[in-house]
Amino acid sequence: MGERITFWYGCNVLRHGDIIHSCLDILRLLGIDAQPAGGPDYCCGTGKDENQTAADGMARRTVTKFNAMQRERVVAWCPSCHSHMTEFMGQAYPPDFALTYLVDLLYERRQDLSALLKHPVPMRVLLHKHVGFNDKVAVNEKVPALLRLIPGVEVVDDGYAAPGYMCALLNLVPKAMADMNRETLRRVALHRADAVVTIFHQCYREICGLEAHANTKAFNYIHLLAQSIGLDYIDEYKAWKKAGADAAALIGEKRLAQVGVQFFDRALLPELMKRPLGLDPKSPDPKTQPAVVRGADED
Repeated sequence: MGERITFWYGCNVLRHGDIIHSCLDILRLLGIDAQPAGGPDYCCGTGKDENQTAADGMARRTVTKFNAMQRERVVAWCPSCHSHMTEFMGQAYPPDFALTYLVDLLYERRQDLSALLKHPVPMRVLLHKHVGFNDKVAVNEKVPALLRLIPGVEVVDDGYAAPGYMCALLNLVPKAMADMNRETLRRVALHRADAVVTIFHQCYREICGLEAHANTKAFNYIHLLAQSIGLDYIDEYKAWKKAGADAAALIGEKRLAQVGVQFFDRALLPELMKRPLGLDPKSPDPKTQPAVVRGADED
């Protein structure tokens, strides 16, 4: 193995184990010694900004843990984690590591990455972009370049970028979210795209609803890289989203008991059943569609 890094996958991506595992496999296939770190013990604390005592404690704990790992750099998956480390955590507690965003690392190693992309993925895709975060990391330019390394993938040129830096912020402004969904569907039809591809996992969680409710296929860019490499992790979140009210049967009693039935009923089930704002009321309901667990390469 070559460079020793910490792959910081954050907290909010834990619903997407297929993405985390694919990222780790890709990094290791590139010859990188990647140590995963994430979950509450490595929280960036961005959700606690209104409580400075809690935010300070999380910043101190996370930076201290990363420093103790003595790795050359921390590579962040989540844009919130990356921004918070740069603008808050690392200002209060000096890091003994360099910070990189995953897209930057993959772009640095794009020649090596290209050699791994052996399986064609015949697909015309529209990249889901936002205006924010791109001033910190040029994701709106670099992710299309990575996708174009995949044999068979065609990325349509489109200038639209949604407000904010990811879809989570649009949830606070329902009309803006509805406008974004309608504009996305309009541009998919305009470009005759086969699918919408997201950069961030949180956006994928929202755009996945367009597949469940509007028959518009959705992927994260990591899904397509993994498919071309030949990795075969199942995208369970998409299957749960399509299943809607029947998602519990796919998750299974054992895992429901692990996360807590009350948590599932209170937090996860409403998310899985949520209909994207701005859609035609006549769009299909996921509860009437078959809930089949499938890999990204079968969609």
